[in-house]
Amino acid sequence: MAVYQFYAIIQKDEEDGGYIVTFPDLDNCFTYGETLVEAVEMAEDVLLTVLDYMEEIGEDIPIASSVEKLKGLLPSGASLVSIEIDTDTLTNVS
Repeated sequence: MAVYQFYAIIQKDEEDGGYIVTFPDLDNCFTYGETLVEAVEMAEDVLLTVLDYMEEIGEDIPIASSVEKLKGLLPSGASLVSIEIDTDTLTNVS
């Protein structure tokens, strides 16, 4: 029920040429895309899904780390991408 912004680490998967996406501030929040555009779209989708679920079960949502902190975690060749979502865009179906 809010707008959130987290940074994703996106890196090329050298084995198959796609892109791996991870969110260092969130456990078990990761995805994959065949192209860079698809990877960002999938990042938005997984972040929305995870944060909406955390809200639903009453779990505390962590504060996003600063860019400076996350830059130290970047693997060689990876990029840091800001992903913003609004959990109010989901409609709850009963």
